[in-house]
Amino acid sequence: MNRPSSSTPGKLLLFGEHVILKGSQALATPLDRFYGLWSAEGSAEPAYQLMPFAAHLHHLSKTSGLLANLDTSRFCEEAASGLSFESNIPVGYGAGSSGALCAAVLKRYGAASGIKARGLGPLRAMLAQMESFFHGESSGTDPLICYLEQTVLLEGAAVAVVAPPKRESGLFFLIDTGISRSTAPWVRLFLERCGQAAFAAMAKEELIPATRAAIAAYLSKDTAGLLESIGQISALQWLYFRDFIPEAFQGLWEQGLSAQAGYRLKLCGAGGGGFILGYATGPDAVPVREGVALLPKI
Repeated sequence: MNRPSSSTPGKLLLFGEHVILKGSQALATPLDRFYGLWSAEGSAEPAYQLMPFAAHLHHLSKTSGLLANLDTSRFCEEAASGLSFESNIPVGYGAGSSGALCAAVLKRYGAASGIKARGLGPLRAMLAQMESFFHGESSGTDPLICYLEQTVLLEGAAVAVVAPPKRESGLFFLIDTGISRSTAPWVRLFLERCGQAAFAAMAKEELIPATRAAIAAYLSKDTAGLLESIGQISALQWLYFRDFIPEAFQGLWEQGLSAQAGYRLKLCGAGGGGFILGYATGPDAVPVREGVALLPKI
């Protein structure tokens, strides 16, 4: 099923979870399976209440603190009249639920011209300020990807749009753990462990190089190299991040580490729940299990 043209997609972090905080590259892409749409009819239980968000942005606008040129008066009026953002993006999955909303607000209420012309850095800063309403702090990455609807390569403060290759073989799939979680505790745990010399050395000398290799293999359509690199990431996460993997999925993860298995699993975002990302050599290699969803060519 195609995503409606008027919708805003979620986002998927393919590579770089946690290690981007330690200087690694990261690669993220729109997640068209999940998206949000504006609705004038309202929702009984929307994921996000618009009125407090609109009022917050309006206050920033009136005090000259808002980076984006938004028609916040119109946003407040429409939110008060029952406008809602209908979304099937799961909250607490790292799939960009709040990012999609911020991107949709900028598209609907932002000045029609000049936003992209200002460059990706300023655009990211605008969206980071908006999303900080929901999280206290935001890098702006999620809403940027949702806004651009393009694959983005990240490294430090640098952001570059890249064209995802058309692959003839290999495919990604998602496993829904059914667990909604908060990102912050898992990020804190990762950073705490980086205070241990052995863990920090593993991240620098093994996990970051494997992540870079996976991104390079993905962008060059190297299926064998991609499977090998994801296998390295999977093995390292199994050894050093096992408590980030929900217990009910650890057996499936371990099976994917065998040489005979045609799939590998890795964390998708912070871990602790949400989605698990898989890569398989072909459809027949994808494990059969409830909650497994094949992704379109990405």
